[in-house]
Amino acid sequence: MKLKKIASLMLAGVMAVSMLAGCSTTTVDPEPTPDPTPNSNYGTTLWNYLDEGKKNITFEANSTLDGYLQTAVNGVGSLAVYNSYWLGDTIVEVNTDGIKVDVSGVDSDKDDNKANQVYLLDSLTGAAKRLQSLTGAANETLAVTSQDYTGMEAVLNEIGKTGMNKTDDDITAVALYVVDGGVDIDNALYDVAQDLDEVFMDLDYTGNNEDNGREYVYKYTGSVSVVSKAISRDGANVNFIAVQVDRTTVQR
Repeated sequence: MKLKKIASLMLAGVMAVSMLAGCSTTTVDPEPTPDPTPNSNYGTTLWNYLDEGKKNITFEANSTLDGYLQTAVNGVGSLAVYNSYWLGDTIVEVNTDGIKVDVSGVDSDKDDNKANQVYLLDSLTGAAKRLQSLTGAANETLAVTSQDYTGMEAVLNEIGKTGMNKTDDDITAVALYVVDGGVDIDNALYDVAQDLDEVFMDLDYTGNNEDNGREYVYKYTGSVSVVSKAISRDGANVNFIAVQVDRTTVQR
């Protein structure tokens, strides 16, 4: 009886060892990793609306820009937005020196001298200044284009009054827009894309430095953030749209 019990225990031990050995050699195929889902599709939407500029830039989500824009907008009082924003359903560029308002043709039959005048409304300058400070944008006024070589295209392409002399510096440029909250975001992003398409189309992906004879290869990455701001107690609001473009040197 004892021998049978010992034999049974030995057999159970052998079976247990065999099972463990089998487990150690069994391989389990890992589950496929899903494609990462961005936390915002605003950049993808804007990129899809680009024309020629689409080939020079890619877009990705940027939670840092989301936070920066929220902080910048939080510093703007509702009354300030309400008093200055009166342009209906158009997107409006916001710079550190104010809102650019193109009144081309408005009442031109009454006064031809005002036919192509651009007004600046300064009550939203605080949001632009704070956003520039947080992002470190090289276009310090947040202008898309400028006559003094300080606009987005000029700083990203390092265009100066004496021409171009490329460096391997990483550069960030930002544009800020405001639009009535009743306008569908997709429609607003379409207008932003049309405004920026030529800038993106003209971005240089290579550059030469005349001083050291080197050639650089650049990559441009964009990101888009949208923040809503209430401007009245009855629920009226505007949307601020920030577009950030980062130039990085991928080959020196």
